[in-house]
Amino acid sequence: MNLNKIKEIEAENYMPVFSRHNLCIDHGEGNCLYDINGNKYVDFVAGIATNILGYNHPEYTAAVCEQVHKLMHVSNHYYTQVQSEYLALLAEKSGFKRIFLCNSGAEANECAIKLMRRYAANSGKPCKILASEGAFHGRTLATLTATDNASQHEAYAPLPEGFEHFKYNDFEDFKSKLDDSVCGVLIETIQGERGVRPFTNDFIVNAYALCKSRGILFAVDEVQTGMGRTGKLFSFEHFGIQPDIITMAKGIAGGIPMGACLASEEVGTAFRLGDHGSTFGGNSLACAAAKKTLEILTSGLLESSAAVGEYLGERLAHFSKYNFISDIRGKGLMRGIQLIDKLPAAVFDNKLRERGYLVNVAGNNTIRLIPPLTITKEEIDGLISALDEICASTNI
Repeated sequence: MNLNKIKEIEAENYMPVFSRHNLCIDHGEGNCLYDINGNKYVDFVAGIATNILGYNHPEYTAAVCEQVHKLMHVSNHYYTQVQSEYLALLAEKSGFKRIFLCNSGAEANECAIKLMRRYAANSGKPCKILASEGAFHGRTLATLTATDNASQHEAYAPLPEGFEHFKYNDFEDFKSKLDDSVCGVLIETIQGERGVRPFTNDFIVNAYALCKSRGILFAVDEVQTGMGRTGKLFSFEHFGIQPDIITMAKGIAGGIPMGACLASEEVGTAFRLGDHGSTFGGNSLACAAAKKTLEILTSGLLESSAAVGEYLGERLAHFSKYNFISDIRGKGLMRGIQLIDKLPAAVFDNKLRERGYLVNVAGNNTIRLIPPLTITKEEIDGLISALDEICASTNI
């Protein structure tokens, strides 16, 4: 089937919610993707920070195939060994004792919101959730409300009550809104969809300390920043804090849909029987994939990818000499290159794709780089060379 036919079928049958590139991917190998015409692309998108082991990783592929032959799904009416093995491993590596497994980041954040409210209700406390301007927590009605997007809010009103937003990185505004009606805070340490915008160390540390002093739950959305993306297993580790709740998805199972909400023993046992559930969440296939992903990550990949992430940051610093690049930011293998408004980042996206590199455009006119954690320094050098060539030929 050629690309035009594929596009025709999509246009006739898929709900019109995606703007796709004029590209159809056929397969992947290592850190590269190949289209249906055999063209090769070094992947700095990784399925939006999801395919952290790249493509056709031998250990991962073997584990997934073995599980497919054995058992994929039976629902949570029954125990499975592979789920219990994964839960034990995740609890050990994360330090969180209570875990709920689901299918996506939005579901993980829904679980966190419900858990914070159930914990508050058990104590007779108010249940407002405080989130940041510029946040992205998902596309369900509740997570959309936690996400700061006025146009989406208008389109899908009425939205659930009980959410408020503070100004990004503004501790005084945060403090003023952290009143007695707030039961929990939901925050990303780096706002990925808003253009890889990190919160400062001072903000995170002070916001966490204030929540702890007032008995307010502190939840960190690690959907994009977790699983080694920033050079540590979870981004909150950079700040020396211990959240009450974290949420995970994207890279958790190496590309197979999965999410998780992790909590402390005290908070995670606030749910009562029947309070929450999922048909597909934590099924055998996803757990086998997640278990192998975590084993590989914590057997050396985390350390090596952290070093490569530092290398990427060092190489990107070179681009600050261009007057049309307004900022370069991020941690580890999560980096953003912000361009001035009159030079669309999409132009660079297209030119890099023509040169065999896939990147992603995020908010604030930012080129976002979120490659597999297996990306090599040589592949980074190739991207840097291509980007430098494009920058050098750009006149503005």
